[in-house]
Amino acid sequence: MIEIPPLRTKRLTAHMRELSIRDAIALAAIPAHLQQESASRFLRATVAEVKGVEDISAWTVQERTLAICHYMANTLDDGPDFALSGGVSHYSDYLMGGHDYPCDSLGLGELEGDQWAIRQLTGRLAESIERLEGEIEDISPDTHWQVGLMAAQLIPNGDDGGELSEGDLDAFIHQRMLVLLGLPESAFARLTAMFQSGQKQLEHLLKLSHDEEGLIILPADKEGGELAIPPARFLAGACITPLARRMAGKPQAVGA
Repeated sequence: MIEIPPLRTKRLTAHMRELSIRDAIALAAIPAHLQQESASRFLRATVAEVKGVEDISAWTVQERTLAICHYMANTLDDGPDFALSGGVSHYSDYLMGGHDYPCDSLGLGELEGDQWAIRQLTGRLAESIERLEGEIEDISPDTHWQVGLMAAQLIPNGDDGGELSEGDLDAFIHQRMLVLLGLPESAFARLTAMFQSGQKQLEHLLKLSHDEEGLIILPADKEGGELAIPPARFLAGACITPLARRMAGKPQAVGA
């Protein structure tokens, strides 16, 4: 059994264990496009104990991704600073040293008569956006993620939806997406700028963005700027051995 040292951040200390072969097979069987569901399944299987934020679904996407990276750093053959993209980049290229969790939410100001705030993107919110993909016609996958993130993270007039079941959360975010897509173009552009500014202020641990396939991690801002470094995903599936993939009937490798 591989011993994994505790993961410590500002909000939590997580003790992780190696995947069992049964959990690895189950993880390998999840469809490749369900990246957030895979992350949740992986964390439920590998996190043995948590001090701090105990609910894994309440961890931010950055905290969840850091935990996946921590597991890979301690289990992959090329060591703590493991390589990505065929050696083009390494784990350390994405870490935002000294930038831990800043706050739960912050105010953005007034727009179209409403007061807006932004909150952190939790795993629970990200999974909901993932489940809703394809529910709104005539928008691209990239647009789905852009509008979905805004619907999940932006809070108008203090209405964050409260405590909702999974189904009710999906309905809440779906309706918010429709409202945002119904805004006049000029108002949507201004709100997008406010959202992007808020995202920047909420950054921690890893630099989060998105593309047409879901959430991605951008290289950290460092002196000298290494523009050739590509985005990464740090998928939970990259933690699974080829043996487990074959046993799940999915022999293809999954990249980080």
